[in-house]
Amino acid sequence: MRLAFLADIHGNLPALEAVAADLVQQAPDVVYLAGDQVNRCPWNNEVMDFIVARQWPAIAGNHDLVVGAINTPQNRPPFTEREHFPTLYWTQAQLTDRHLERIRQWPDELCINHEGLPPIRLFHGVPGNTFVGILPEEPDEQISRRLMPIPETTIVCAHTHRPLHRTVNQWTIFNGGSVGIPYNGNPDAQYLLLDGSRTQGWQPIWRSISYDHSVIPPAFERSGLRASSGPVAELHLRTVMNGEPWISDFGHWLRFQVPHIRANLADAVATYLQHHGPGRWAFDSELSNSSHRQGTRSQVTA
Repeated sequence: MRLAFLADIHGNLPALEAVAADLVQQAPDVVYLAGDQVNRCPWNNEVMDFIVARQWPAIAGNHDLVVGAINTPQNRPPFTEREHFPTLYWTQAQLTDRHLERIRQWPDELCINHEGLPPIRLFHGVPGNTFVGILPEEPDEQISRRLMPIPETTIVCAHTHRPLHRTVNQWTIFNGGSVGIPYNGNPDAQYLLLDGSRTQGWQPIWRSISYDHSVIPPAFERSGLRASSGPVAELHLRTVMNGEPWISDFGHWLRFQVPHIRANLADAVATYLQHHGPGRWAFDSELSNSSHRQGTRSQVTA
């Protein structure tokens, strides 16, 4: 038995197509989608068309949940502040009604059972919260508290855009990284395979697939995403092109700024870029004590 887990596609069709071509060679029995299928890249309807045609089982990530809630009574602050989240609102406006309805129907979690193999619990962030992820550097004690309600001992999660293999108490935790917008310094499309056997349980294989990034900047321009989201779109694009967490680091930094900086995203991005980047991320600044790091590093941003 071989399973594939694709996470954090974020509307990046070229990356998804590259993974799909690799899946033909890897021949998994089932492909699961671990959330954040849409938002941040220009091809949201195309990605939805692609995954719906293949009937891959999917769960919702935080971006999916917010996009599905915009312009409905279910939307909640801070995502009611359109000016602070231009890309989320652009994505919602671009998606067809049919795709929005499907996004709203995705469950938060799945329990995956295959006869003779350990059951798997699939969720996007942590149990009960798609906005917080399990980080490679997170203390075992904190992970144990997060997973306490989960009886399955094999966990597949996503959200951090960083590959992960951790054993904490009875749980073995896997994260395949991100298909569309990795945060580990590798801009390739990344995903997870699990090979199951009755004697060894689930054995992981991490895949990293190169693809043509040159098509991405013109698509940001042609689609209207760059015009709609301005400097924020530039951070999305930087993240896709070099595999570094520009956009989420900016969102983390912005939370701690005074109101007059937060009020103007263009000025805020310019100020952020003067002080932060690889080797000097806001995630790791003096603002990021342990509680901040776990509570804010994985928030939806812009």
